[in-house]
Amino acid sequence: METVLALFKIDLGISHEKRDTYFTTHISACNDELQRKGITLDLTSDDDVMLLSDYAAHQYRHRDEDAPLARNLQLRINNRKVRSRCAYSPEIFTWGTIEDLTWGEVK
Repeated sequence: METVLALFKIDLGISHEKRDTYFTTHISACNDELQRKGITLDLTSDDDVMLLSDYAAHQYRHRDEDAPLARNLQLRINNRKVRSRCAYSPEIFTWGTIEDLTWGEVK
């Protein structure tokens, strides 16, 4: 979470530590919000760290207004949802090997 906080502060141009407690709580709340949207972030992944940092910075900048998400954030969140849903899960693939698959006739 420290890396996310550092990137968040760089994005906002903040170098002091006076509001770190508030920022950390804000970042954690944004992480929880993304989880409610179906996205579980892996904070060891650079992509996920940047996504959380950028999302938190957007939410912080627009906290007083009802501004839509930037298009690049929308796309990154949607891509992350798709990537998590398409991840390999052993319980999904129960048919065995590729040789066990049979192809029907095309009509």
